[in-house]
Amino acid sequence: MQNLLDDLTELLQADQAFISDGAILKNAVIEAALNMDPRLLALLMQSPTIKAHFFTEVAGALVFDKVKFQDFVSNKAFLPDSYTAFKNRIGLTDGRGDYLSQSRDVVLAWPYKDCVLEGGMTKEDRGRNEVFWNTTLAPDDITRLFEPKVLTGWERWDAEAVAAGKAKPVGVVSEDDNLLIKGNNLLALHSLKARYAGRVKLIYIDPPYNTGNDGFRYNDRFNHSAWLTFMRNRLEVAKELLSRDGAIFVNLDDGEAHYCKVLMDEVFGRENFVANVVWQKNYTVKNSAKYLSDMHDHILIFAKDRETWRPNLVARKADTTDSYTNPDGDPRGPWTTNAVQARNYYSEGSYEIVGPNGRSHLPPTGTYWRVSKSTFEKLLADDRIWWGARGDAIPRIKKFLSEVKEGVVSPTWWKHDETGTNAEAKEEARTLLQDDNALFMTPKPERLLHRIIEIGSNENEIILDFFSGSGTTPSVAQKMGRRWLAIEQMDYILELPASRLKKVIEGEQGGISEAVGWQGGGSFVYAELAQSNSAFATRIEAAPDTAALQGIWADMQATGYLRPDVDTRAFDAGVFADLPVEDAKRLLMDCLDANHLYVNLNSLGDANYDISDDDMRATRSFYGIDQ
Repeated sequence: MQNLLDDLTELLQADQAFISDGAILKNAVIEAALNMDPRLLALLMQSPTIKAHFFTEVAGALVFDKVKFQDFVSNKAFLPDSYTAFKNRIGLTDGRGDYLSQSRDVVLAWPYKDCVLEGGMTKEDRGRNEVFWNTTLAPDDITRLFEPKVLTGWERWDAEAVAAGKAKPVGVVSEDDNLLIKGNNLLALHSLKARYAGRVKLIYIDPPYNTGNDGFRYNDRFNHSAWLTFMRNRLEVAKELLSRDGAIFVNLDDGEAHYCKVLMDEVFGRENFVANVVWQKNYTVKNSAKYLSDMHDHILIFAKDRETWRPNLVARKADTTDSYTNPDGDPRGPWTTNAVQARNYYSEGSYEIVGPNGRSHLPPTGTYWRVSKSTFEKLLADDRIWWGARGDAIPRIKKFLSEVKEGVVSPTWWKHDETGTNAEAKEEARTLLQDDNALFMTPKPERLLHRIIEIGSNENEIILDFFSGSGTTPSVAQKMGRRWLAIEQMDYILELPASRLKKVIEGEQGGISEAVGWQGGGSFVYAELAQSNSAFATRIEAAPDTAALQGIWADMQATGYLRPDVDTRAFDAGVFADLPVEDAKRLLMDCLDANHLYVNLNSLGDANYDISDDDMRATRSFYGIDQ
């Protein structure tokens, strides 16, 4: 068997489709085999040994046994390494000796579609390897994972607290409170369900774009499906939070927008697709672009129920309003005009109109009056016809400003001069935070969020952003008189959204402040998902070497929650010390029980978690539990 393994390994190294960074991609090989990929088959037939083992002659033709080949490649003896060998030694398998990357259950086009991908969020210019990807949980495990979580670190910030530089205690969480929550957004969303299911009017998210620079960097060809699963898990619970007349806006670039559209068709229903808005995020062409200069993003809009959802009109631009004048002093106010005639428009034929000066007006050849003769006479009697300043022009119908809608229907092309650019957003953040190091690569401008919130919500309705990032959404929502919920996982939640929101309360005048007359005020409540195993995950990620990881392993055994299939007796410290640091980190991550990342609500009174009385009181208030 070893000779067969060696032959296959050598063959696959010859084709770039099956290797990445010198490592063979088992998933890619298995997928190619199941699809009877001619390139793989031709490669396999180059070896007489492999050809004899996996091909059978039938009626003069060679038939490939793809099932036998898949079983062979899935065997853990194929391309073993120190990580998988040690992982198997302590029992971290699926019961058949397979790992997720090798399992026959996940080698189709969307290999992780039945998984729950815990997933974290990273600052785009600091990308890291995600530590909870590819976690497969049984249904009962998923139920426990999604149970409401305990919230700690409660703080209330209003104008008085910001001025004093000291948060107020929370005690009671009211219906009017805006919430900024730190923690994994998938689990935070499930916690919000207990209080906000069916109550959120508008969701806007600007998720990681899966560009290779934002934490979704993988050495196999399934990073795309991992991203889709990551999104699906969150979109499904987001749908539960939306009100029946609510909608979700998802901001993406060309790389994933079209795949996400299909995914959202599945989650929300194709019948609830509203539009794909194209936002001009840049206004200058980059001649340094390798192919074409990227000038736009996509914003996918889905309604919870399109028949119920009604978008608001967009404010009319000043130049449009200025086009309404009152040259004849009509007491009904400013007006503009529409033509009475229109080409190829049939109404009662080409009848003759006689103007006030006795001049006869006949429509040009091939043109008909837009209105019937009887309608024209009614308009004339109501002083709705404008004959020009001298009374001898072609007649036109007066349209009064007081009678038109208080805005215009939004187009699906949003120009930079109306909704801002990425460069504008960076300048807003730089001015507000006065710290270039705290900037995102691609923050969103306040004018863009103003447009979205203007279309999708009214005052006092609830806005949700569960990829809060720099806090643009809650900042704009507060300035526009909306209530908001925002979630961010990373530690910069205190540097960016929290700090920014305090400045909003103080009345900062950046972004849309002047346009909406913002003078400050309002408040928000801050809280964190109470950590359990997630605290170990943070320590593991930050560990500089295997010596530090061994100390963490000792703490995990003492106070953490390990997976039930972990055999701690088989953990050989000497072998573990020889693992590469990244493999050792991954191994410890795999040992953590995903169901105990955060503290479940039913453990609120558990002394082992050391939840303070104040945090217990605020958590009970949040979930509506009697004190």
